[in-house]
Amino acid sequence: MKLLITGGAGFIGSNFVHYWIKNHPEDQIIVFDALTYAGGLDNLEGAIEKIQFIKGDICNAKLVEGVFEAEKPNLVVHFAAESHNTRAEKHPEIFYRTNVKGTRVILECAKKYKIKKLIHISTDEIYGSIKKGYFHEEDADRRYGFLKADYPKSKAQADKLAREYAQKDLPVIIARPTNNFGPRQHPEKALPRYITNVFCGKKMPVWGKGLQVRDWLYVGDTCRAIECLIKKGKAGEAYNIAANNKPEIKNRDVALMLCNIMNLAPQKWIEFVPDPRPAHDFRYALKTDKIRQLGWKPSENIKELFKETVKWYQDNFNWWNKRKEEAEKIYTK
Repeated sequence: MKLLITGGAGFIGSNFVHYWIKNHPEDQIIVFDALTYAGGLDNLEGAIEKIQFIKGDICNAKLVEGVFEAEKPNLVVHFAAESHNTRAEKHPEIFYRTNVKGTRVILECAKKYKIKKLIHISTDEIYGSIKKGYFHEEDADRRYGFLKADYPKSKAQADKLAREYAQKDLPVIIARPTNNFGPRQHPEKALPRYITNVFCGKKMPVWGKGLQVRDWLYVGDTCRAIECLIKKGKAGEAYNIAANNKPEIKNRDVALMLCNIMNLAPQKWIEFVPDPRPAHDFRYALKTDKIRQLGWKPSENIKELFKETVKWYQDNFNWWNKRKEEAEKIYTK
């Protein structure tokens, strides 16, 4: 099989590249990535010699079509996206350009060159917040009017676009994972920000009272879920991918768990700061019966996976340190 992986030098994308090489060494991989701040060739260290890398913008239709024409992939996994809510507040136009226009370019090329299967990576944020219970896959469209920020709005538009192309007989499958964590996650995101702050001798900044609920899903579990969809997913369908942690994990729980893992006194290392987005989504939760029926299930050792993630950042100082200063700038006005 020949895979074209867009955004393969980013967080989830690079983890997927490493996963696929390990488990499917016979396949060919082409990584197409713009190498924005969120990506880096160092994310592909140990894999770069086993893949073909092409630097490019998914919005460049001529370049993307040239890749499809020359390489003739039979499977596309589309990760490429802008993904940070705080950045979207400052530059929303970039999010609609990459997430919507770029996705359309990929879908058009996949249709023209008769790709056998395309996995579009969406997000749980397209549903917005839910006070109790869980969202089902069919809830997506009715939830658009409840979305508050440009990141989920742009991803929801891309998600809908992918489903529209599925109706045009393009074999698209939509994956909607929850809050991923693990190695190679940019320190702008909450978990690596907490961890790297501690390594810098600074406190973990927990927004508000830290009561927001996120479904923490290990990136390796997401990679397995995508593999499952490639093998068993039905074209035209969307699949929720979630850890469904029991008990649910609040942001303050994450900080406390990290203190426990790193042997820190919470009162000294956790700082509750005014929430810069007091109206932002409070709780995400997804029903996962559909993908579980295909044989996938998440890991259950969440604390061990947090521990492994802390160790990765501990062992990879140079990787995060060169990204840390830029990551912190987005939180200052």
